[in-house]
Amino acid sequence: MAKKKKGTSIQRVKTLLTSIVLGANLVMLCSLWLCCASTWVNPAMHSRVAVIGLGFPVALLLNLVFVPLWLIYKPRLVLVPIVGMMLCGSFILDYFPLHRKGNMAEGDLKVLSWNAYNPATYSPDSLVVMMKYIEDSGADIICLQEVSFNRDSYAPLREAMQAKGYYMEAESQRALLSRYPILGWSKIEAESAKRNNTIAFEILMDSDTVSILNTHLECYHFTDADKNDYKGVLQTPEKETVETEARYLLGKLSTASRYRAYQVQALVAYMDSLPATRPILLCGDFNDTPISYAYQTINKHLSSAFRESGRGVGVSYTEKIFPVRIDHIFHSEEWEGVYTQIDYSIGASDHYPIVATLRKRQK
Repeated sequence: MAKKKKGTSIQRVKTLLTSIVLGANLVMLCSLWLCCASTWVNPAMHSRVAVIGLGFPVALLLNLVFVPLWLIYKPRLVLVPIVGMMLCGSFILDYFPLHRKGNMAEGDLKVLSWNAYNPATYSPDSLVVMMKYIEDSGADIICLQEVSFNRDSYAPLREAMQAKGYYMEAESQRALLSRYPILGWSKIEAESAKRNNTIAFEILMDSDTVSILNTHLECYHFTDADKNDYKGVLQTPEKETVETEARYLLGKLSTASRYRAYQVQALVAYMDSLPATRPILLCGDFNDTPISYAYQTINKHLSSAFRESGRGVGVSYTEKIFPVRIDHIFHSEEWEGVYTQIDYSIGASDHYPIVATLRKRQK
């Protein structure tokens, strides 16, 4: 009789533990679903909701932990995290695609986008390294953000690229270097936005007019002091400091998200105004990850080159405390992604370049 009671007690403990772990798993799944659902909410209306999406990689990692745990403890329950994550499958592949490297063929289009962050204001060496990288890139389309060709320090780059047959145009620190003739440009601004914008260039490519949209959406305006405070909190977290810093960061994150929403809406309105047959390339610094309103809104109209042909997280911001991909290349249905990567070989800016090889679809 005693043995039976002992066995019953052990079974109750196991049942209780299973319930606790299952409950924790369901909470983590709800957190993951909430991160994905946050991309449907317009930050212009509810700006703080947009910040939830930044927790996506943590929520995903915590859910992955439950897979081996259930396999060891109760294999039949492994379906809980697997099915739960499958419901977010599209978002997971946006964040972490798993494509093999494709081979570039004749006629493919190589596109490079880079927030070069005006290295001339920091160090002459960085500027020289940046210009050499651009000269040797071999890209057909080069979109640069936070660069001004009007400065005398950029004269060597202008001369070198013109000698190689590139056409060049720049406005509002958005620069385009193209192997194809540049027909003109216009500015896409949102009335309610703060200061960042998109420059729409038009080029002539194989007798077709193509719109190249070079964008730099609203940044968080973190100062060096902000970054140092954030690092300090990570190294020596104290309750009062963490709460104060969290409120401060939340304010900056949500405010920037609201401005980006206005800018993306203006960008979408511009694309909708173009002829239905107009090929479009959209490149730039979005200051937003794939799990964001800005990215997902654009993704409804254009295809992400990294999602189509990239691999891994693809961190494009050099600050190690913010391991995110916030630089993107999108394209219309005229092309398909062959291979897209973040190029870590160059560190002359606080961003790494994103480079995509696109292939014209067969009609």
